[in-house]
Amino acid sequence: MKFILLFSTFLFATLTFSQKFKPFEGELTYSIELIHPETQKPKFISFTTIFTNDTLVRTDSENPALGKQTLIRHLQLSKQYVLLEFKGKKYAIQQNLGKDTTISRYSFTSCRGYKKIGGLKAKKILVNHPNFKTPLSMYYVKDLNPNYLDILKGIQGLPVKYYIQTEDGLLCYTLREIKEKEIPNTFFSVSKDYEKISFLDFIERVSK
Repeated sequence: MKFILLFSTFLFATLTFSQKFKPFEGELTYSIELIHPETQKPKFISFTTIFTNDTLVRTDSENPALGKQTLIRHLQLSKQYVLLEFKGKKYAIQQNLGKDTTISRYSFTSCRGYKKIGGLKAKKILVNHPNFKTPLSMYYVKDLNPNYLDILKGIQGLPVKYYIQTEDGLLCYTLREIKEKEIPNTFFSVSKDYEKISFLDFIERVSK
C-alpha cells in the first residue's frame, strides 16, 4: 500500500503552464538531503536531474521505495509517462492530465534576501503549508518556469532550494548545477523495451 501511495503522489503532480518565463533548454541537477527531525542534521540521499527543451521535460530520479524512475512530460499537451522497472519488467505508465482546478495548500510571503544557488541569483520567500510546523525559507528564480519541477503550486518562478515534508523528516532539494545545452527530442521519447500501460492497469498488476 505504501508503494501505491508513493507512486500515486509521484504520478499525479499538478500541472500549470505560463508563457511569461524566459525560455530555457538544458539540464538542472538537484541534490536531495533528509533533515533529521531531532538533530536537524542533513543526510545526503541522492540527486535528481531535469532535462528540458522548454516544451518537453524529463526528470530522472531515484528513491528507496520506487527505485529508478523517469518522468517525461509535455507541458503544453498535458501528457506524461512514468518509466520504471517492477519485478524485472519495464513499464511506461501513461497519463493524460486535465486542467488543474485544485486549490494550492501552499501560501507565500515575500521577504528580503537573495542568495547564489547553483550559480543563479535566487529570491528568498517564506513558504507555509499545513504539513510545516512553521513557515520555511525557500529560494526561487523569477524568470525560469516553475513547471520544469511542478512543485510548490503557485510559486512565481523555479524553486532552486525547497523542502518537502515526509514521514521521515524534511527533504531538502538544492540546485547544484545548471547547464544550457541542446537536448534532442529523441531524449524525451519512450524506447520500445517499455510496455505502455495505463495507471489503473499498472496498479492492478502490482497489487496481485
